[in-house]
Amino acid sequence: MSRRIQLLLLAAGAALFGALVHRIGVAQIVSNASAVGWLFGPIVLLYGVAYACNTAAWRLTMGTAPTRPGFWRTYAMTVSGFSLNFVTPMVNAGGEPYRIATLSAWLGRRRAATSVVLHKMLNALALLLVWITALLLGLAMLPRTPAVQAPIGLALAVVTLLAALVLTGHQRGGLQRTLDLLHRLPLLDRLARSLEPRRETLAEMDRQIADFYHASPRRFWTALGLEYGSRALWMVEYWLICYGVGIEVSFPQAFLIGGLSSLAQNALFFVPYELGTKEGSLYALFDLTGLDPSAGVYTAIVSRARDILWIAGGLGLLALTRHATTGSAPITPTPAEPAA
Repeated sequence: MSRRIQLLLLAAGAALFGALVHRIGVAQIVSNASAVGWLFGPIVLLYGVAYACNTAAWRLTMGTAPTRPGFWRTYAMTVSGFSLNFVTPMVNAGGEPYRIATLSAWLGRRRAATSVVLHKMLNALALLLVWITALLLGLAMLPRTPAVQAPIGLALAVVTLLAALVLTGHQRGGLQRTLDLLHRLPLLDRLARSLEPRRETLAEMDRQIADFYHASPRRFWTALGLEYGSRALWMVEYWLICYGVGIEVSFPQAFLIGGLSSLAQNALFFVPYELGTKEGSLYALFDLTGLDPSAGVYTAIVSRARDILWIAGGLGLLALTRHATTGSAPITPTPAEPAA
């Protein structure tokens, strides 16, 4: 995507954000956002717990070898990786190369890459399951009109299919099949040709991914449960913000709003920094659930403030983890050692 298109999308998102702010009024937004008060602390800490769940899930993909980094070092890499993903808009992949490079000091590059890919797949599957949960809640709780229920039903079918495909990737590995698919796509065949010399590496990673699922199903489902739990904790944020400003909302409503907002933002991933799409989706979802739609905008503002704090913390940890691994000698696992 060209730089000009990125700027146009950013401008469109900024215009939508500005329109919503103008409609509600700056004074009301500031007043309600500040009403969250002391609850902003628990909201920030809540994400710390969610990142701990992500960290525990990622460590499970590394196996039980004593060479893997400790929990808190892995925690620092996890938060830094999420921060890098946020500051690389639309791609959202800046954190993965960093995590591979850093983890290589403990596991070797190939095994580190497998672990990061596995964790990314688990994260994607958990996100899809959260969307499925939110869509089911939408079918049960949102207005029973064709204009609302039909799109939700269609989205549920698509997301369920995607979840099945990702689960199949865990069971069989899918990196080689993805490379074969790239060869058949006219616009991506050049990328496929550049990756072809690494087919043997991709085949080995496929075997390790499948081994993680088949060798220890309990470990797989535990890691997936931790990832899903992390996403579920994110939904508590909406409940806390509404509670802080005096809006009565149940946790299922908060889950519905948070899950469907996440789905909308990912569908509109090409808008940099989710500017306008986050506020607009929350405004519409609060309205659909019978709540004050203006609450959606200051919910987004409080959420962005929390994002900024964790991004700053993650970038600070990035400097620490880079310094800590500068003198580490890479550890190369034996070829027969499984990924998990």
